[in-house]
Amino acid sequence: MFTITKLSPAIGADVANIDLSRLAESKDCTVVAALREALQKHFVLRFRSQYLSPDEFVSLASAFGHTKTLKRATATTSAHLGGHPQIKVVSNVSNDDGRPIGDGGSSENYWHTDGTYLPQPVELTFLYGRESPKINPPKTFFMSLSEVHDRLPRCLTSYLRELSCIHYSQYNFAPEYAEQIAALPEGADRRHIGPSFPLVRLNPHSGRPSLYLPRQRQCLIEGLTSEESAKLSDLLWTYVEAYDDTWGDVIGVDDLFVFDNGYTLHRREAFHSSERRVLWHITTEGEPPIPYALAS
Repeated sequence: MFTITKLSPAIGADVANIDLSRLAESKDCTVVAALREALQKHFVLRFRSQYLSPDEFVSLASAFGHTKTLKRATATTSAHLGGHPQIKVVSNVSNDDGRPIGDGGSSENYWHTDGTYLPQPVELTFLYGRESPKINPPKTFFMSLSEVHDRLPRCLTSYLRELSCIHYSQYNFAPEYAEQIAALPEGADRRHIGPSFPLVRLNPHSGRPSLYLPRQRQCLIEGLTSEESAKLSDLLWTYVEAYDDTWGDVIGVDDLFVFDNGYTLHRREAFHSSERRVLWHITTEGEPPIPYALAS
């Protein structure tokens, strides 16, 4: 059976003595359940030296849930691996004709959660390293939003639990809202279009509260004015940026990282644009967050 080694007090664990290609083939329910339990405890799992074909990668992710693409509406078709629409290529590399082979760049990718702008938000993200810079490869860092919540002043958490935020998409990634956005006049404020989710969600596995922040800091908080929303958002991000109990490492070639978007943030360091970095990216569909206020 596989072994688990904790990587930091708050988040992250290494999983060893497991062949994910075999799990992709068998989809052994017992092993999948045990890995899910580990994810619920550690939020991020790292598997080193895994050798997966595209078909095996898709099969592995599908053992954990319904796979969902997060391809950007503005990206070219090459942003997905040929013949595998579930696999988004995350890369700064371009073809000889100048077209990017993937979705991404080499600048810093700041703290965020994947897919919160969808009515059915993303649950798990699978990142599989295919190429990594030889010089100063970037680290990807993770933090627990349950831990961040627990460090907030109690008077603030009591206030937050009654609030919901509209998770709009700056780039129109969500097809569910395409018609509404298209109907807006050019330059109109679109921040009111998107799903509304609680700022504090319940983790049903642990019973703990967790912050649930939109990627766009200028999102509207229901019941507050635009100015009030901005002030509260700035305050929350001040606490996020001050939180230092994070864990991160390089996603090397053949490394697979799996993490739960519901209760974490992640970011990636910048790296030199001349260095090649290629990842395969798959997400699974989750459920709308449960407001912690309903459980307390």
